[in-house]
Order: sequence, then C-alpha cells, then structure tokens
Amino acid sequence: MKKLSQYLLFTFFFITTCHANINITEEEINSYLGNELDKKVTLKDSVGIHRIFELDYDLHDLSTQIGRTSDKNVEVSGTVDGLLKIKRKQYPVKIDLNIATMPYYDPNKGELFLKDINLKNWKISPDKYQDDLQYFMPFIIDGLSSILNSTPVYTLDESRAKELLIKKFAEKIVVTDGALQLETSIF
Repeated sequence: MKKLSQYLLFTFFFITTCHANINITEEEINSYLGNELDKKVTLKDSVGIHRIFELDYDLHDLSTQIGRTSDKNVEVSGTVDGLLKIKRKQYPVKIDLNIATMPYYDPNKGELFLKDINLKNWKISPDKYQDDLQYFMPFIIDGLSSILNSTPVYTLDESRAKELLIKKFAEKIVVTDGALQLETSIF
C-alpha cells in the first residue's frame, strides 16, 4: 500500500509538473547579465590597428526587454565605454547600443541563449566621433554576438524537480510580454 501511495504521489507530481511550463523573466535574465556574465567571459576588448586607429572598450550595463515589440523578440541594450586611439591621441567615448535577438533553447544542456543578433541603433558621444566609431561597430557587435551565442543567459537547475522535467521535455520557447516561456507537451 505504501508503494502504491508513493507511485500515485509521484504520478500526480509528474503530471502536474509537466503541464506547468517555466517562465524565465526579464528580471532573472537582467540579474544574470548584470551579476554573472562578466564572471564567465571578458567584456573588455581592443579592436582596430594597433597605434594607428583602435578602440579599447568595456561593455557593461546589459539589460533586456522581452516581447515588448510586435515581432516578439528580445531586445538587449548596453553601454560601451571606450578609449578611441587615433595616431597616438586618445579620446574617451561612450556608445549606447540597442540590439534585437531571438531566444534559443538547447535541450541537451538545459540552457537558454540569445542568438541572431541585429543592431537596431546606437548613439555615440561625443557626437564628433560618430564617423570614426562607425567603423568599429561591426567588431563590437561581432564580439557581443560571440558572447551571447556561446554563453547561456539562463540554465535550468537540475536539482529542482520541475526544472529537471522541463529540461527533459521542453519543446519550444514562447516569447511573452516580459518573459520567455519554455513549453512542454508530454500529454
């Protein structure tokens, strides 16, 4: 009788858990981007031709807005503080970036990535460096793209029963207003 009750309890838990999808909120992803990402990958780089025309930069203040546009993508904004070096002169610059991405779920690892990065807009200050810095934008976006393509913004926690089951049975991602939802369809 004890085994039967354990079996029924497990079955009930399994069925209710499998129907419960998991929401990964903007706040959770923003917390990760703000507190954990720079511990896993470097967000500083240098691009250009050394001592002639280069930009040393530090990417920070990354944050997302999920599902707020008509195409239901994930927008990422961030700030690049840089030092523009032209012919041995140095100029401090700041670039505010806005990019659009699409979420991707790796079911084998239980990891959520932001991929398919498209630069939406940017603002450079001071404005007088707009023309000089536009040549660096593809390199900066390529660096950010490399980081987001290879570093998950959320990993399911296998020590939690619900997330373990979601990892095993998640089939698709749905972008909602303010969250990404991993959906299952076992039954």
